[in-house]
Amino acid sequence: MKLQIVCAGIGGRGVLLASTILIEAAVKAGFKAMASDEYGMSQRGGSVVSLVKIGDFASPLVGRESADILLAFEESEFYRNLMFLKSGGITLVNSPKKSLSPNIESLLKRRNIRHYLLDADSIAMKKGMVQASNMAMLGFFSTMEIAPYSFENIAETIREKVKAKLVEKNLEIFEAGHNDEQ
Repeated sequence: MKLQIVCAGIGGRGVLLASTILIEAAVKAGFKAMASDEYGMSQRGGSVVSLVKIGDFASPLVGRESADILLAFEESEFYRNLMFLKSGGITLVNSPKKSLSPNIESLLKRRNIRHYLLDADSIAMKKGMVQASNMAMLGFFSTMEIAPYSFENIAETIREKVKAKLVEKNLEIFEAGHNDEQ
């Protein structure tokens, strides 16, 4: 199996933690995994992109129109990183909107890209921890049943990678995202 995932967002939104969880969950399931992170002014709200590759790859970089999945933790980063997503790919966008603009919807349809909008910020805010919208995104992602990313595998990895005092709240938000409690 080979899988290429682009995680894109802005600094402080948990992009790197989410990509670490994806990598560790894959390794736990017996797959090779690697990543390359790109972040400049991430501490000041700048772009953060983590390229995750699962399987036997020689390089951690993901080329244009090569990614199977784009997880956009900010809607603006979805537009900026859409070029990575291949025809037939999947994208999950953190957005309060119910639909994208007709031009973007048309482009995604022409390229046979399945897309999902999730108001992960709202889910996390309702649970009292807005900075954990990344967990809601991972929860929804776990419903897609893309190996090796099961609900159980990701939840177990969250327990291992998140600070002990924040684990329960992160798991609560992860489960709310899984159940799409918008």
